[in-house]
Parts: sequence; structure tokens; C-alpha cells
Amino acid sequence: MSKHLAFLIVVISLFMVSCFKENIGPQGPAGPLFVGTIRGHVWLYDQYGTRMDTGLANAQVTLTNGVLDTVVPTDASGAFTFPNITTGNYTITAHVLTNGYGDTQLPDFQYLSGTLNKDVKMSVIPNFWPDSVTAIQSAATPNDSLVIYFTADTHARSYIIFINSSATINGTVTGYLLSYVKNLPANQTKATVLIPASDLHDVGINTGATAYYAVYGYPVANASPYEDISTGKNIYTALSPVAVYANAVAP
Repeated sequence: MSKHLAFLIVVISLFMVSCFKENIGPQGPAGPLFVGTIRGHVWLYDQYGTRMDTGLANAQVTLTNGVLDTVVPTDASGAFTFPNITTGNYTITAHVLTNGYGDTQLPDFQYLSGTLNKDVKMSVIPNFWPDSVTAIQSAATPNDSLVIYFTADTHARSYIIFINSSATINGTVTGYLLSYVKNLPANQTKATVLIPASDLHDVGINTGATAYYAVYGYPVANASPYEDISTGKNIYTALSPVAVYANAVAP
């Protein structure tokens, strides 16, 4: 390659780079901020999954953007309104001051402009729980088995099983590795649940390790759980105040 040709290639390359840089230009300003309203209703459900028409007033609804918290009560119909809201990301938290409902959240949603409707659903903390649970590990099958006994009820109900690798078991993000929601038909007093070894192994409870179990009463179609954004796991708040516990060796 001649020196003249090489020089020409260098000049053309520098010219193209300078043109590219000039076309980038400075960073533009942020998009416009709008002001509007976030509103909605708090809907309450009993332990059998039926929506309630009473007790809707004076639930505490909090709107936060990570800097400021704004708190408003619901009216008699369960409605709430946050006026003069600017564009941004927000979280709604709801708490019923009486009647024992599980707190809930609508985490990290985006408000752009105009009026945004965000309804909140909450379930009552159930007043039933299992009477007992026994965990059985069978060498002949690739499962643990749970045998759970309940007091009879004329309504269909639900219960939830939490599994952990330690004896600390609850509905917080650190309190379980696995969870199963099960339905209990009306008047049924016994349930047998198989826990596949593959499920245990997937969360690090390997063959020969101890799996710890907790079983709580749980509202039908529970509306209160919400996602913890940092872990992707659910936080469960509408659980019976009492649980039953067992453990078994993972198959």
C-alpha cells in the first residue's frame, strides 16, 4: 500500500469519526412532568372469599414515591383519592385499622398523567387453622407426605403450606423456600398432600436434609399477598394466627 493511499484512509476515517461525534449532540432534557390523580377502591373479602359490603370506611391508604408518604382514609364505599400527583413511580400500601385484614401493597407502578385507577383487594385474617400435621418420609416413594387434620366446617376453605430449610417458617420472604396453596372441601377434616422430592431439591433441600413444614389457615382466593420487588417472592399477611408444624427427611 502506498504512503499516499494510507494517508488518505486515515484522513477519511478521522472525518467520519468527527461527523459521528457531531451528530450525537448533547443529552436532551427529561420528559415533561404532568399532574393528575390516582384513585381507587379498597375491596374487602372474608375467609371464604366473599366480598364484604361493610367496614369499608377509614382504611388507611398510603401512597409513596420513596421520598414522601401521603396517607388518606377511604370513605364509606371504600373509595380513596390522591390528587395533585406528578409523573413518577409509586407504591400503594393499604391497612385496615379494625377487623383484622392482611395488609397489602401495589408495588412500584408508574403514573404518567391524567387519572389512574388502582383498586386494592384485602382478605381477612382467617380464624381457623389445622388441628395437627404429620410429615412422613417414605423410602419407597420420591415424596414427603403431609397428613393434616382440621375441624369440620360447612364452607369450603383453603390452607397454605410453607417449607423451609430451617425451623423458622412463616409468610415473609426469608421464612419459606416453597409454598403450596390447597383447597379443603366443605365438611372435610383430613387432607393428605404429597411434596415431590424434585420440588425440595430445586430449592436446595437435598436428599437426607431436613425439610421443615408449617401449615396455616388461608383465605379462599386470598387477595392480600403482594410481591417483594427485590426477591420476586410473595409476602403473605392474611394468615391464621396459629400454625401447625412438622419436619421430615427429604427423599
